[in-house]
Amino acid sequence: MLKCVVACSGGPDSMALLDQLNKKGKDIVVAHVNYKHRDTADRDENIVKEYCQRYEIPVRVCYPIHEKGNFQAWARDVRYAFFEEVASEFNTKLLYVAHQMDDVIETYFFQKNRNMICDWYGLKQESTRHGYKIVRPLLSYTKAELQAYCIENGVSFGIDESNLTNHYTRNVIRHTQIEKMSRKEKEEWILKIEEENTAWQAQKKRIDLFLDDWNYGVDVLLEKENAWLYLDTFLFNTLHHHFSRKYMEELCIQLKSNVLIEIENYLLERHNNKLYFLPKPKDVNYKLDTLKIGEYGDFTILSQGNRIEGFSVEASDFPLIIRRVRENDSIEMRFGNKNVHRFFVDRKISKIQRKYWLVVENKKGHIIFVPGLGCDVEHYSQNEQFYFKMHGLD
Repeated sequence: MLKCVVACSGGPDSMALLDQLNKKGKDIVVAHVNYKHRDTADRDENIVKEYCQRYEIPVRVCYPIHEKGNFQAWARDVRYAFFEEVASEFNTKLLYVAHQMDDVIETYFFQKNRNMICDWYGLKQESTRHGYKIVRPLLSYTKAELQAYCIENGVSFGIDESNLTNHYTRNVIRHTQIEKMSRKEKEEWILKIEEENTAWQAQKKRIDLFLDDWNYGVDVLLEKENAWLYLDTFLFNTLHHHFSRKYMEELCIQLKSNVLIEIENYLLERHNNKLYFLPKPKDVNYKLDTLKIGEYGDFTILSQGNRIEGFSVEASDFPLIIRRVRENDSIEMRFGNKNVHRFFVDRKISKIQRKYWLVVENKKGHIIFVPGLGCDVEHYSQNEQFYFKMHGLD
C-alpha cells in the first residue's frame, strides 16, 4: 500500500480526515506545522501528536519563523514545502489535505472578488504540485458536518481563534456569506462552480489550440474576443502564474504599437507585427586565449559557413573578448566606420534581440566582428579561418 502524507493542523477538518483515513487502514504519516502564531498553537500540536501516538502513526512537525511579508501567503508556501519534504522522506508522492465544501465556495468567492484568472475556480478533488499528487476527499462535507463527525467519534480537535476574526479577507467571506448559507444553498453554489469550470476548461482548450498554431503575429491576437485572456494564457505558459484582467487589458492597449515592456524577469516586445517574450539577457564576457571549433554557450565557432559569418585572426588579437553590444560600439568596415546600433535600426532588428547581440573584440579593444554585419576591414580574408554563429540570431 502506498504511504500517504496527511496534512493535519489539529482543527476539526484535518482531524476528521486523519481519523477517516486511519479507519480505512491507510498507511499514514502525519505532517503538522506549528507557526507559533497564537497562544493555542502548542495545544493543537499536542492534539495531533496524541492521536498519532495512540495509533502508532509517525508524525513530523515543522516550526517555521515568519520574518516579513504577507503571513497567509508565506504560511501556505511553507506548509506545502514541508509536506513535500515529509513525502520525500517517506518516498511517496501522495498528499492528503482536509479542504471541505465551505473551502471550495470560499476560495471561489475570494478568486472572484480579486478578479483572479485561475486554472480552476474553487478547489479540485485532485491536483498536482511540484510532481506531488494532492487529494481532497472531504469536498462533499461542510465544515459543520466535519466538526459533528469529530464529536460523534470522540476525536479531539482545536479551534483556531484567528479564524473567528475578520482580519483576513477569507474570514470576512466565511463569516458574512458562507456561514449564513443552508446546505442546499451551498450545494447550488458547488453546482454553479462546476458548470463555470466546465465552460472555462472548454474556453482554455480553444485558446491553447490557437496558441499552438500561432506565429506570434500581434494583430491576430489583439483581434480576438477576450484578447486579454489569450495574452494571459500566453504569458502563463512561461511564467506559470496568471495576472489580473485589468493588467492584461492595459498590456493589450500598449501592444497596439511597437513597445518594449518589462514583466518580472522577462521582456515583452511588439516589434512591427511580431511578439517577442524572452528572459532578460544576462551579461556575458568570454575571454578566449585561443579560438577553437565548438560550442561556447551563447555562440558556436565553425570551420565553415556563410561569408558574412567568417573572420580571420592573428596571434596579436588574443585574448579575444566576446560580449554583449554596448551603446557606442562601432566597427571599421571596408566601406567605412559603422555604428552597431545604426546597423540594428537599418536592419529593423527588435530591441529584445539587440540586448542579446554579441560582438567580438580583440586585445586592442577593437571590435573585429559583429554577427549579421561581418568582420572589420583588417580581419577580412578570402580564406576565413573561423565562422561565428550567434545562438538565437534567426
